Amino acid sequence: MDRVTTDGSDRRSRQPQLALAERIARRLYDDVAAVVWVPSDEADVFRLTFGSGRTARYLKVPLPGTNVVAREVVMLPALRARGFPVHDFEYSTNDLPDAGTAFHVTREHEHVPGRELAASDPPAARRLATRLGQLVPRLEGLDPDTIPGGVTWSRDPGECWRPQYRALIADHRWPPEARRWAERILARLDTPPPGFGGWFGEKLIRRDGSFVMIDWTTAGANWPCAQAAFCLEGLTEWSQQHKRDLVRHFLRGYAPAGLTPAELADLRLWCLHGPLGWNMLQRPSDETIQWATAVVRRAELSDDPAEWF
Repeated sequence: MDRVTTDGSDRRSRQPQLALAERIARRLYDDVAAVVWVPSDEADVFRLTFGSGRTARYLKVPLPGTNVVAREVVMLPALRARGFPVHDFEYSTNDLPDAGTAFHVTREHEHVPGRELAASDPPAARRLATRLGQLVPRLEGLDPDTIPGGVTWSRDPGECWRPQYRALIADHRWPPEARRWAERILARLDTPPPGFGGWFGEKLIRRDGSFVMIDWTTAGANWPCAQAAFCLEGLTEWSQQHKRDLVRHFLRGYAPAGLTPAELADLRLWCLHGPLGWNMLQRPSDETIQWATAVVRRAELSDDPAEWF
């Protein structure tokens, strides 16, 4: 082992678990040249490089007191067995049961940011959107009880966005239409979810538009069309010029025969979760409320999801 370093440590106030990463890496490989911390919100991630020319790997360990990595260790093989393009672990917790922590190691993959792909190769971005649309209904249709490691639904009034929506309803700076949608979403949150989802759409993207689905930190029981809404929101952030085209290609994969009335209603509901719920994580400014209200009104005026963004 030549060196252990951090990369971008000023982005996080915490200290990475470098000693732990070094110990695991050295036990798994005899040619490690460097262990470099890659700042991440939900776990400690380290890029491993090798003196032998071996392709770089990524080692992921949990932050103290969290179970995100332990859940991925059991969840991703189950998803992969069902045909989803997720990481194939080279090593994981069972390979070093005395490591003192959950972990997994994956090979480095090519990655082109979505914005770059949409700008440089719009047809590849459209292929990606269509393929993603084909995968999402399969994901939403999974029985959450059959996927180990998933987040479970809770009736706790202090969880699952309920405090944010109660705060929105009580904040009369929001217009009546926004508060009505908040009431609908709050009612849905109190209904047991029948399907799977909660993946926030993070991907490693190849230049041909194929991809690996990563970061399953909040995946588990979820409601119909909620996963589709997450994915649509992510696609629209790639390109102002191409966003509506990407939405329509996603929907071609997601609902080739067109959305049913129930699907359209559910998709509209969850597409409004972004501008409403997420903006209540802290007290929103009047300008934020005006922006979110404009999104609500667009969604109410059109049955074409491409017009909502």
